[in-house]
Amino acid sequence: SLVKGGRPLLSKVKMGLGWEPAYRGKDIDLDASVIAYGPNRNHLDSCYFGKLAILNGSVKHSGDNLTGEGAGDDEVIVVDLGRLPAEATGLVFTVNSFSGQKFTEVAKAYCRLMDAATGEELVRFDLTTAEPQTGVMMAKLIKQFSGEWEMTAMGDFVKSRTVRGMVKPAGQAL
Repeated sequence: SLVKGGRPLLSKVKMGLGWEPAYRGKDIDLDASVIAYGPNRNHLDSCYFGKLAILNGSVKHSGDNLTGEGAGDDEVIVVDLGRLPAEATGLVFTVNSFSGQKFTEVAKAYCRLMDAATGEELVRFDLTTAEPQTGVMMAKLIKQFSGEWEMTAMGDFVKSRTVRGMVKPAGQAL
């Protein structure tokens, strides 16, 4: 396989989101999403709990976890970069607190992006010690002219409980 800068090129990435259930009070529902854009930053589609597969199945969501129950990643999105349609040139990986708690109020909340082939973590954010906000743009992948995808960690916080509220700021951040 091709190697750039000493590391294999990404072919598949996996986003993981995890958190602990609430000890008391209402359930905590964090949501992982991937927003896809075209060459002019035009919104193509969003993969989230309400739409588990987009772009001909090249982006797939594991399903909604409403409470944070279970060990490891509570929500996972896998992106097969090689299967993305040609018009998809930008991806932004986001997390929202659908239930409205700020990330700083959620125990052991994290999000990460991994190379799905090797399991290597490319970026990880501890959301519990981050900003008291309800939305974050974790990372972006931008398709280069060569066809390779370049990943950039972001960590930009937004006041939004839904992926719909992330589409505009994420597009501007590409």
